Amino acid sequence: MTTTSRTHPAPPARPLDRPVGDWVVVVPVKDTRHGKSRLARAVGPDRADLSTAIASDTLDAVCAAVGPERLVLVTADAGLAPLWRARGARVVDDPGAGLNAAVRAGIATAGPGTRVAALLGDLPALDAASLRSALDTAGDLGESFVPDAQGVGTVLRCGRGFVPRFGADSAARHEADGAVRVAAPLPRLRTDVDDVHSLVLARALGLGPATSALLAHRASGWMRSMQATVHRFDPETHTGSVLRDDGVELPFTAPAFESSGLRLLRVGQRLTVEVVDDLVVGLRIVGVGPGEPIR
Repeated sequence: MTTTSRTHPAPPARPLDRPVGDWVVVVPVKDTRHGKSRLARAVGPDRADLSTAIASDTLDAVCAAVGPERLVLVTADAGLAPLWRARGARVVDDPGAGLNAAVRAGIATAGPGTRVAALLGDLPALDAASLRSALDTAGDLGESFVPDAQGVGTVLRCGRGFVPRFGADSAARHEADGAVRVAAPLPRLRTDVDDVHSLVLARALGLGPATSALLAHRASGWMRSMQATVHRFDPETHTGSVLRDDGVELPFTAPAFESSGLRLLRVGQRLTVEVVDDLVVGLRIVGVGPGEPIR
């Protein structure tokens, strides 16, 4: 059977004081003691706290968008479950059989015929306006999904009684089921965090309060500051790399450059860089900064 790809743009965000409809939002959250395994090397013992902060910011945004009574949290986390139950959310035990099984458990509690939006729980830059915009669009489409920033994964799947197919290349699988791809930028919704690179991207968008506070207090312990030399720089994409003094090349992304306040880099230029897990997350000219004379 051949399927035809369909896309749909999102409308302007609905004002936050207007109802968004009868959606129930299912959010699966892995036990934070075991979450974010790809960040383990970078953040060390802060991994569980980072997982908790990311989940908390995601859930806060959902509550702001649809209200706690329309949030279904599927989790085995002993800290998050009672906290969100006290806030008025429905909490369902994670069956422990993977992400899609967790989503199915959440859908089952919503009741037959209910409009359900299954949302990833690792969206620390998510805001209520972005989620409302996506749900407004989904309300007119029947079955739909919002892809991740790369367009291959899925961050949000909407419909009635659908089969969740989250995981690698899930966008193609959801599309094959007949769900419409919502083709809207919505970067705060589409930036899920599972590694250092995606955390840098989310940080550039603006993190929620829990994740932001954690990084403000502990991220300095994750970063190594060192001298390096600009090796490559693309002035159009704002990406490039630096060479450590031992010759190892380290990449940097556009958000790392754009947050530096620098306008241009030249090959051979000396910089001070902050590195997390071999990814450059901050750049500055040696000696430039509060109380630091140029030298």
